[in-house]
Amino acid sequence: MASEKIYPYAVARIRMLENSLLTEKTYTQLIESRSAAEVFKILSEAGYGGESSIDAKNYEKALSSRLAKAYADVKELVPKENFIDVFLLKNDYQNLKVLVKSDISGVDGEKYMVGGTAIPVGEIKEAFETKNYGRLTETMADAITAAYDGYAKTQNGQIIDTVMDNAAFRDMLKVAEKSGIRFVTDYVHALCDLTNLKSFARLKNMNKSVTEFENVYVSGGSISLDVFKRAFNAEGTSGGFKETAYSALASKMEEGFTVFEKACDDYLMAFMRDAKYKSLTVEPLLAYIYAVETEVKTVRIIVNGKLNGIDTEVIKERLRDAYV
Repeated sequence: MASEKIYPYAVARIRMLENSLLTEKTYTQLIESRSAAEVFKILSEAGYGGESSIDAKNYEKALSSRLAKAYADVKELVPKENFIDVFLLKNDYQNLKVLVKSDISGVDGEKYMVGGTAIPVGEIKEAFETKNYGRLTETMADAITAAYDGYAKTQNGQIIDTVMDNAAFRDMLKVAEKSGIRFVTDYVHALCDLTNLKSFARLKNMNKSVTEFENVYVSGGSISLDVFKRAFNAEGTSGGFKETAYSALASKMEEGFTVFEKACDDYLMAFMRDAKYKSLTVEPLLAYIYAVETEVKTVRIIVNGKLNGIDTEVIKERLRDAYV
């Protein structure tokens, strides 16, 4: 069983890589910087961008490179394992969204393709263009067909996102269950729940119907669709979740979507931070990936805030908890 395996060298290497993660002190320096240029300088000194300087035109490339390196580092440490795919699959499906939308619209979406995938980007493009889906998962192949069918019926591009997002979670669950590692499965289950809770909060605040929520609900979490249906009729936005494991978290819905979205990310960070103290098993490897993903998200919030002249206090309110 995969759950019985230990990875002493891999975990030791991850401990070293954790030293490169940005700390609360660095985040404070970034936030208190007087300009975006100063932010880019601090990031360069922290290793972002490699040998190249960072500026407003290329910082996204630097962020992508940071993520790609984290994925590659972990994959290299455990080349025969595929549990890392629970993080990579979302990028595969992002690329499938781009390919389908580009084909329908006739607009080249190459710039929206991303790396850090379970299947090399070139192979995904070739499979899509030749309609030879043998290299893709069965779920991906079915999702491509369903996306086209859904769009043909609705003429609404949102259906493509919905189909692909649901398929991504199905593939992630398959990977998690196949791994036999409870931590991986628990992570995916929690991710499903939090995705649904965020969709619910957003749609409820917009006074959308329960039918619209049903269209975006993803299966795989611990909160059933029936619970969400009842929650639409409950008092307040969070009232329907008092009997669930997410009661305390759901209460943050009443403070607005931005606050709640941050609370969901912090909830997952707390889940991952517990794994930090495992000494030999797979948990620290996955926690490191999540830590880098959160770091990149946080850096993006700070950079965009500085570029758009957003008040420092507002930026602070949006920051995610750090891993270190």
